[in-house]
Amino acid sequence: MDSKEITARVCAAVVGATLALAGAGKFTSWNQWLSNARRQHLWKFVAVSLPAIELVLGAALLVLQPVPIVLGLATLLLVVFTSFLAMQVLTKSQVPCACFGAHVNRPPSWRDVVRNLGLIALMFIAAALS
Repeated sequence: MDSKEITARVCAAVVGATLALAGAGKFTSWNQWLSNARRQHLWKFVAVSLPAIELVLGAALLVLQPVPIVLGLATLLLVVFTSFLAMQVLTKSQVPCACFGAHVNRPPSWRDVVRNLGLIALMFIAAALS
């Protein structure tokens, strides 16, 4: 394994761990997650399926060699999340984002948007090096 492959795997693993923690956080505070999702006007099927999607994509990024389909799906998910967060910040929403379940019970901020932009950058690095 060369340094490019190691770097790609580390970048993917960082995003994978973040997604897995976010999904697990939602599962461990399920009722609070659903309440916040309703207040954010998320469609119910999105709120119900999102934690599982985060866990599956997170696990794939952690244990599999970076492959285009997984990198692409994770990047797409992060772009959607980041767009949603930016809209929440711009509209000064006071609804907790619950990005990591009830453990983060504050309104979305630009810090969340910047964090996600960093995760997206890691996905692009992983894709470019794998």
